[in-house]
Amino acid sequence: MDTNPEIVHLLTLDGGGIRGIIPASILAYLEEELKRALNNAQLKIADCFDLIGGTSTGGILSCLYLTPDENNPSRPKYSAAQIRDFYKEYGPKLFHKSFWYKIVSGLGVFKSRYSEKALCEFANKLMGNTYISSVIKDCLITSYDMSMRKALFFTKYNVSKYGSSADYLLADVARATSAAPTYFSPARIFAKDNTSRHLVDGGVFANNPSMCAYVEGMKLWPEKSIKNYCMISIGTGKVTHPYDWEKTHKFGYLQWLQPIIDVLSSSVGETVDFQMKQLFTAGGVAGNYIRIEPSLLYADPRMDNASLKNIAALEDAARYYIEDNQDLFEKIVNSMQNIISSE
Repeated sequence: MDTNPEIVHLLTLDGGGIRGIIPASILAYLEEELKRALNNAQLKIADCFDLIGGTSTGGILSCLYLTPDENNPSRPKYSAAQIRDFYKEYGPKLFHKSFWYKIVSGLGVFKSRYSEKALCEFANKLMGNTYISSVIKDCLITSYDMSMRKALFFTKYNVSKYGSSADYLLADVARATSAAPTYFSPARIFAKDNTSRHLVDGGVFANNPSMCAYVEGMKLWPEKSIKNYCMISIGTGKVTHPYDWEKTHKFGYLQWLQPIIDVLSSSVGETVDFQMKQLFTAGGVAGNYIRIEPSLLYADPRMDNASLKNIAALEDAARYYIEDNQDLFEKIVNSMQNIISSE
């Protein structure tokens, strides 16, 4: 990664439900390494990037990294370690179905698989009454408007351009970006001017938001070329589970529901990763794009398996990746150390 202080630094975070523990764990490690390297106990992830973008669980993480401290609005409220621990604590609650809800939903046939109540409580408790206009740094969080039939991006830039009609509570943004079809019901949220939106998870079109974040950067810093960008893109674990012809050629509507979500999420992420690599390579700065996508090892790839056992397995996947890629993390820490020291 380039150490030029004129470089724009972007962080993007994929969708993936409870597998968000993987990027949360990696960023907790990176933050601690930067604290030690800079001898700055107050440093937060938001200090290291100019823009943070996320989809679904990555969108929730982005909101948390950018939530300001009510006692010091110019500083982030949470450390990356706290955010990782929030996921471990609240994950089992977000993907919990009471016996009564299982009956009412028909195990997800008649209603969404999970109630959004715990998700709303989680977001409201941690993000409070903070609006996008107050976030620490620029952001891009994805969602899809089912009524307008188009992608919707929650950004600080849009608030500066469109005013209160684009200013939403972070808690509502977190709810909207993670309203994964079949898992949670669509979100109806209201902007400051009281206009409403009917939204679902941004993963339906951008499970990997890297390209969207880069385009947002072009709007914010139009004078800069690809050579002036550095991006770290973090996935939620590489899914390698095969679907054999012997099974899939017999699939009907119901059998395809789970595989199609899995395949679409993975393929979209892989395609965007390929595009970003080509973009930075063509610009002569291939090293300015870093994709972090750990193997899931023995963790369950299902985005809603929030059992304590699977959460531990997801943490192990992140830990193994960190241990196996020390050279990469040393490179990231050294480059960021130079950047932050020069500011």
